[in-house]
Amino acid sequence: MPGTRPRHICAATARLPLPLIVLVLDIVPDEPAHPMEVITALRCGLESHSTGPHFDLVRELTDASRGEVWARWENGNEPDRVSVLADCPADNGRPGPSNDGCTLFARHPGGHSYEFSDPEYDAMRTSPAYEQLKAEIDNRLR
Repeated sequence: MPGTRPRHICAATARLPLPLIVLVLDIVPDEPAHPMEVITALRCGLESHSTGPHFDLVRELTDASRGEVWARWENGNEPDRVSVLADCPADNGRPGPSNDGCTLFARHPGGHSYEFSDPEYDAMRTSPAYEQLKAEIDNRLR
């Protein structure tokens, strides 16, 4: 669409502090986690925004119907809470394998994850190093 600004991921970063890592491990008492299952290097997955909190997924639960564990933080601060949030039910409505579901939580601000791009990921996928790695993996899988 002419004149339409590209939509991108926010990508604000933070580190999950130790007290919240411990909470993430125990947040669902009947589904204990191993420390290696907790994501500690965070990158906001919401659509780019200049106000409001940032969020990133820090732990996937075995029972997806429960949702996932998300960390929340404000600009310049470390995360201040983690919560189990239901998954966003939206998808792009395309048929078959082209159908992408939103990877964010229910009632998230901004667009759905399939509506915006991640310039950092796109740059990595088009780099010569990525192509070389992909070719090496393909060769080993043959």
